[in-house]
Amino acid sequence: MKNIPTSRRVIEIKRKHRTRRLRLGIFFLILFLSIAGALAYFSFHKRVTINKIIVTGTSIVNKLDVVSHVEKQLNGKYYHLYNRGNSLIYPRNEIYQDLIVSFPRIKELSIDRDNFNTLNINIIERFGSYLYCGSSIPELESEVGENCYFINNDGYIFDKSPYFSGSVYFKYYIKISDETNPLNQNIFEADRFHELVRFIDGISTIGFMPIYLTIEENDIYSLYIDSNLGKIAPKIIFKKDNNLETILSNLSTAMNKPEFANEINSKYSILQYIDLRFKNKVLYKFNNE
Repeated sequence: MKNIPTSRRVIEIKRKHRTRRLRLGIFFLILFLSIAGALAYFSFHKRVTINKIIVTGTSIVNKLDVVSHVEKQLNGKYYHLYNRGNSLIYPRNEIYQDLIVSFPRIKELSIDRDNFNTLNINIIERFGSYLYCGSSIPELESEVGENCYFINNDGYIFDKSPYFSGSVYFKYYIKISDETNPLNQNIFEADRFHELVRFIDGISTIGFMPIYLTIEENDIYSLYIDSNLGKIAPKIIFKKDNNLETILSNLSTAMNKPEFANEINSKYSILQYIDLRFKNKVLYKFNNE
């Protein structure tokens, strides 16, 4: 077939169309980048940035810890452009999941924006599953759980409990002023009780299962953890004057090290204790050592 030469007019029309499409493409790209840049800039405007976090409904969960977790989620940018703290696009689902995972004491959680600058965090805590069962652990395992009393979220003994076997409820074995009639007494001051519960919850999040707490001579605390094998439970040891947040962080850091975690997990059935009494140290012993 014979080639038909293209006229200069047709060539010019095609060239103009290509030029027009190129210009339109550049125009829309510039428009898109301008809009994206403007939105990124205004996402940091103080009128739409969350700068106040209100936490309600807590007694055991530390409000400052909750605020700290929320602030971490609000810091930074989406796609290196948009403010995560912008009240219109803040990461609500990520905040929700972080708080639920980080604070086992939370039963229900609601996150609502009050205005363009305030975030309301309302928490309903799980009711304390705690029992006071006397000043010392019974010698016979069959007696564990007898003569126990319910404790509320402030460490107040409010009612006699029926018998519970196993580790359905966390148990406290400590001395109180009137052990013959424990009702209407506090096993600890409320603030100290809350601090201990937060520590015990933290131990749970690391992967252990706390079952009861005792206080021995010289204010040595022993937090017993479930052995899962029906044998003598191993324990986590700490002192009254230890900073519980610090020693919990020390144990968490140690468990994040594969060599430490693997040894504890592989020999858990013969673990005797983990000792957190000494600054920045996590000591441990197995029954065959």
